[in-house]
Formats: sequence, C-alpha cells, structure tokens
Amino acid sequence: MDQDIWQNILDKLEENINPQSFKTWFSDTRLVDMNDRELMIRVATQFSANYLNQNYKEVLGEISYGLYGRKYDVQFITQPHRNHNKEKDVQDYSIKRVSANVRLNERYTFDEFVVGKNNNFAYSAAKAVAESPGYTYNPLFIYGESGMGKTHLMQAIGNYILKEGRNCSIYYITSEAFTNEMIDGIRSNKMPEFRAKFRKVDLLLMDDIHFLSRKEGTQEEFFHTFNALFENKKQIVLTSDRPPKDIPDLEKRLVTRFESGLLCDLKSPDFETRVAILRKKAEPENVVLSDAIFNFIADNITSSVRALEGSLIRILAFSSYNKLNPEDIDINLAAEILSDMISEKVHSITLDAITEKVCECYGITPAQLLEKTRKPQVAFPRQVAMYLANYLIPQLSLKDIAEYYNRKDHTTVLHAKKMVENQFREKEDFRIQLEEIIKNLKK
Repeated sequence: MDQDIWQNILDKLEENINPQSFKTWFSDTRLVDMNDRELMIRVATQFSANYLNQNYKEVLGEISYGLYGRKYDVQFITQPHRNHNKEKDVQDYSIKRVSANVRLNERYTFDEFVVGKNNNFAYSAAKAVAESPGYTYNPLFIYGESGMGKTHLMQAIGNYILKEGRNCSIYYITSEAFTNEMIDGIRSNKMPEFRAKFRKVDLLLMDDIHFLSRKEGTQEEFFHTFNALFENKKQIVLTSDRPPKDIPDLEKRLVTRFESGLLCDLKSPDFETRVAILRKKAEPENVVLSDAIFNFIADNITSSVRALEGSLIRILAFSSYNKLNPEDIDINLAAEILSDMISEKVHSITLDAITEKVCECYGITPAQLLEKTRKPQVAFPRQVAMYLANYLIPQLSLKDIAEYYNRKDHTTVLHAKKMVENQFREKEDFRIQLEEIIKNLKK
C-alpha cells in the first residue's frame, strides 16, 4: 500500500516532465520508509540524492498534496548497492589487475578540473560514474563545444579508477581511431579480434562520437559493441560536440541508446570560473600575474577553457623570450600579446533584451509574453525566449528562467528547449528567424 502512494506520485510526475528526465532520475527509485509527514525514497547514488533533493522536492510535495491532501516532505537517500560483493572483489583482484590500453593524460584528474556553474552537473555525474562504474548513469554522454573540458572529464574517470586500483580494464579511444581500427580489421580479416578487444573491456571511453556521422558501417559495428557492453553492465562514457539527436545522420537506434543514460552539457564558463581556471593553470607553470591581468584575460577571452590556457602559454613564452618577469606585464602589454586571441566583446545580454527582441519578431507585447495563457501565438514565442535565455545566458539556472517567465518550475524550460530544437532542425525558415534574433541580440 505504501509503495502505491509513491507510484501514484510518480505517475502524476511523469505526466508533467520530460520523458528522458523521468527515466534518468526516477526509474530506479523506491519508497523505503514513510510517516505522516515524510517519504523516504532510495536512489542509487549520493549524486542522485543531492540533485533530486535540490530540484524536485517542491514539485513532489505539491503533487502529493493534490493526490492526498497532504504535502509530504520527500527525502531522497542512498543505500549500498545490493549486488556489491567485497569477497568477490578481493578474490578477482588477485587474478586480474586494473589496466588501461592507452596512457591517459595524468593532468586530466578531478582535482585539476575547475568546477563552476557551467560544468558542475557534468563534473558531479562523472565523479559518480567513477565511483560506481557500470551501475550509475550508463552510458554517460558529455557534450559541448570544443575546448570546454569534455576530454578532461572523460579521462578523469579513467584516472580515478586507475588510482583506486580497481579490478577492471579501461579502453580510451576516439571514434575516428575506432573507425580506422575497424577498417584495418576488415582489410586484414581480423574482425573477430577487433570485436573481442572492444567488447571485453570494463570501461570504454570514446571521444568525439559525433565523427560517426554518416559512417553507416562503423555505426553498425559500434551499435553491437555498445549492446554487448551495456548488457554486461560495463560502463560506457561518450563525448560529442552536440547532443545525440543533433548529430547528422546518426541512426535512430544509436540516438535512443545514447539518450538512455545521462546527458550532460558543458557550457562556456562565467567570468568567475574563467578567473579560477586561469589561476589553476598558472600554478604548475609558476606564472605570477597581477589580479588585473587575470581579470583582463578572463574578461576578453571567453570562447573556451583551451583558449584561456593558450593565453597563459603565450604570455609565458613572450616574457621568457624578452627576459621579462610575468608579474611586470601590464594590461596594455597583455592586450598587445593577446591581440589576435581577443575577440570583440559582446555586450551583456539580459532577459529583458531577449524578451524585447522576441516580442518584436512575433508582434506581441512583453506583458502578453509573460501571461499564463497557452494560446499558440503566445506560448511558442515564450518557448523561444526561454530557449534563448538558456542558450545565451548560461550562468542562469533553469529555475531563474522559469521564474522570470512566470512558469511553474524548471521543467517548462526543458520542454521549451526541446520544442524549439525540434523546430530548428525541421524548419529552415524558423532557423533563419532564430539566427536573426540572436544576431540582433549580439549587436
């Protein structure tokens, strides 16, 4: 009977949130205890518990009130995985040692990864996978533009497991290298060996999965490799420059499998995170720069983490070649050294500005846009505005955006994002229209 209460709440929640979000966060939950005020719900990891306690308690309380006239305080907790067998671990470890087929970059660790608002979710998910590979968020799909830290996070998982000395084998490869090895296997009649190599690993780390685009034969082979690993509870971690559904000509069956785990995006770091990254990168190089220089670089180089690191390398090389102390470099000299790296600054984009431009495009007023009506002539422009807010102001939380547009909770922003992305892919005239709004906002 108690389980029925939680199941009824879940059924109602499923009607109101994104199906992928529901599957990711709630498919493996179970009521373990309850009283007149609280529901205690077990989840697989502490990461899940923290995320759900932070983002879903309020909406679940409202659902429980609507169903039972009582607003339950829903608490998410963890318990050790029931399949964990320490004796078996000890027994197996003497037979098989942890190994990695390719030397991972030693600098790519969780300790060296600078965490900010733009990447905290992906960092926490990667850490959870490293602590419980094969059981937590499988596959883990990390996506974002080049230079945002995808490879760093992916290899940090491997380095963490190597350091722990776990009983497993690790294979890191790019999708391009996977394709080349497959071609060599076909040419030399060694496909059985190729398949065995990839389907017997415990942790597969595959970088730049978007390069499988339009490679039908490689997609077919990876589909079977993915299934073999997944069915045997082997961990799969993938990176891409875009989400699965936006990879051109990627088979639908691969898209659904990639989306069956957890998708994490890495966005551009905000100013404070960029400064923290610069300081972190400067430490091992013993680069001593003034606060003003760190702030100047962070304020002007915003494209990627890689570009920030490159700016420090250039300043260090310049000071070494000219026999200068880095701390003597002032802003004018820094601007000269980095002149070709500093792009024109885009003025700060605000929610008000986005609302104004969207309303101009669709011929409605800001007051109409903020109304709670579901009329298509207002609802869709509002979804466009929420999508642009999420895309152009990455430091804003989904909750912040929902509150600004008078929406119930953050799930409405996720739904808006999905709707706009679908239109963007399917309709060229809408694509042109959206790009024009973005262009006007960046002027």
